[in-house]
Amino acid sequence: MKFKIGDIIAVIYFAAFVCLVFFFPLDYGPHRTGTLSGEIGLYWNGFTTEGIKAFGRVVGHYPYISGFLKVALLATLGEMIKVRGKTGSWKTPDLLLKFLVWGVYGMLFTIAFALFGKGIAAVMGTPVWPLTFENDTVQKIWQGFSTSLWANLIFCFPMMLSHDYWNTCITKKRFLGGAEFLEGIDKHLWGSYLLKTIVVFWIPAHTITFSLPANYQVLMSAFLSLALGFILTIKPKKKAE
Repeated sequence: MKFKIGDIIAVIYFAAFVCLVFFFPLDYGPHRTGTLSGEIGLYWNGFTTEGIKAFGRVVGHYPYISGFLKVALLATLGEMIKVRGKTGSWKTPDLLLKFLVWGVYGMLFTIAFALFGKGIAAVMGTPVWPLTFENDTVQKIWQGFSTSLWANLIFCFPMMLSHDYWNTCITKKRFLGGAEFLEGIDKHLWGSYLLKTIVVFWIPAHTITFSLPANYQVLMSAFLSLALGFILTIKPKKKAE
């Protein structure tokens, strides 16, 4: 594959995103200087090594806005990477609409992660989900795995299928009926490949996600959404019959 200037731009784009998160210049809390000193709210804190902590605080107070932006920015890049690998060009049709769809799903991830995280935590150690461990580290990993397991079993597959529906509507430039959409899907992709990715990739990956503090879980999901955007555009080879 021929190397292009767009490849350098993509690497810079991703590196800039990572740096912005770890040296996040905004913070939420009492204003430290100026006429608003002491007032609670969003303020400029500058690019510091404490940026990741500030990022967590801002996300905690603006979960839906941050969820929209993080997932939209990275998952859209995932789709562009696949287009680059397939066509040799970074030009992705209907990019703005796909960006908006991913952003809405970022907001959906925000509420879904909170629901599964708090829900599983509430039933841990009860007859509903009785197994627990005395070691705090092992228990934290077990809770992360448990949350990931149920989130993926209940939420992951229908979420991916619904995203594919909206992508198909964008491509065809019209709304599709359910029957028409299901007739056109790749049966091998949806009946085998993506189900396997849930077991071998998404459950382990989100075990790490749900082992993190709540304010950083959607951040982790945003990085994973880069992989999700790529995986959802893969057309795996069918086995020879």
